[in-house]
Amino acid sequence: MPTTDRSEGRTRIPLPLGCITLALAGILGVASGLSLSGCGGVQGTAPRRIVEREETAGSVHVRLKSELSPARGTLGDPIAWRLMATLGEGAHAGTAILEPPPATLEVDSSGGKTNPGAGAWSREYMLRGFDLGAIPLPRVQLPITMADRTDTLEFPHDTLFVDSLTQTATGMLRPDRGPITPPLRPLDIAVLAAAALLLLTLIVLLLRAWLRGRRKSQIAEAPAPPEPPEALLARALDDLERDVAVLPRDVLYERLAQALRSYAAASAGVPATDLTTRELDRELARRSHVSPEGREALIAALRRADLAKFARFRDEESEARSIVRQARSVSGKL
Repeated sequence: MPTTDRSEGRTRIPLPLGCITLALAGILGVASGLSLSGCGGVQGTAPRRIVEREETAGSVHVRLKSELSPARGTLGDPIAWRLMATLGEGAHAGTAILEPPPATLEVDSSGGKTNPGAGAWSREYMLRGFDLGAIPLPRVQLPITMADRTDTLEFPHDTLFVDSLTQTATGMLRPDRGPITPPLRPLDIAVLAAAALLLLTLIVLLLRAWLRGRRKSQIAEAPAPPEPPEALLARALDDLERDVAVLPRDVLYERLAQALRSYAAASAGVPATDLTTRELDRELARRSHVSPEGREALIAALRRADLAKFARFRDEESEARSIVRQARSVSGKL
């Protein structure tokens, strides 16, 4: 649970860093380091120091508070340390467990009182610091008994700050009015203006780049026109003619027939790859847009390829090249 440190009843809440962008932090950080060094908010004296924490134990909501009065002490001067717990309904507090304090801190619990009440618990100790600077206070745990369970909660950690001045000497000093806020110099104003202008320029450039990229993504590229069936047939026949000498005879004529059927399917819109040569001839004859001359040339080339697959020729390569040339004559006639 979050812990808050309060002085004179004011709560300080840290600013979330996630809301500051990297560019703004870098630019304004440099500017503030140049122009506002030594400046800060005005704070008054803090007669009390309060640290609070809220927890949930089972179904009971508990609020724990540690209070030092005064907030700072001097060597050997007594400081009142009061621990308070606000319990939910049905919860009861037991005896507080105080760990041994450090050697530089004296904790006197003989004069303190424990005030158990309905929904509340408090305990007061008297502290004396015998070292300068920050002295961490000992941990204090409070057992809580509820209807269905028992839990032990720990008070928020706190620190006692000890000064070297005696109480008499401290009273002779003027009250601390906080750091002085000097006015901005012309150089400071110029640095801030340059940082603001640079930040504005960066934002404009990023916005323009984003709009340009979005505009390009919205412009769809025109799809390439489909390749004509004649070009596909010519490329397939070129490959066959180049591999005539190395391809087996059945593979050569099978690929030749497949190229002719693919051309017929693309040109006439018939399922030529699923039909036999005779079925393809009848299907093309029913199509009024198919040229009879082209249909006859296609069927003749297919039948010659089918017969050459199983025939024996004296010059098989020459015959294969002749059939490929006949297949070329079909292009553009269908």
